[in-house]
Amino acid sequence: MSRKIYLIRHSYAEESHGKRDIDRKLTLEGQSTVRALGRYLINQNFNPDIILCSSSVRTTETAVNLVEELGMNEGIIDYKEVIYNASVRELLEVLNEIPNEIKSIAIIGHNPTITFFGEYLSGSIIGNIEPSGIVTIEIEKLKWEEISQGTGIFVNYYHPSH
Repeated sequence: MSRKIYLIRHSYAEESHGKRDIDRKLTLEGQSTVRALGRYLINQNFNPDIILCSSSVRTTETAVNLVEELGMNEGIIDYKEVIYNASVRELLEVLNEIPNEIKSIAIIGHNPTITFFGEYLSGSIIGNIEPSGIVTIEIEKLKWEEISQGTGIFVNYYHPSH
């Protein structure tokens, strides 16, 4: 069975200006850019079974804007505190715990980890996922708990400015 993993970096966020990092909101540009990502994904067969999302305000707003643009139910979003400030190892643990009946997932997280995780899974050099960027990785014939370093196939990277 083939599986798909969509790695999404949150959209453009405001500067901290004394706020806690976790509380930073999307800018107007960030809202617009994630909506543009959603419009692109409508024609790309983007249909994850679940969206795993960091608990930060900017990732939450990214997820909500994205599902609204796609016309999806917000119930698809599963907020996970561990994704905020996660290491590659912690993201792998989250991935390895997914029930096997799920075929595709999206993870909305933060750099540099979201980029490092894409490189870890695929063995490809991605460099830097920009805000509202998405990397698609396919996994062939493995259960979620079997996924590890280099077991994924890099499919593509997209950013709305492209």
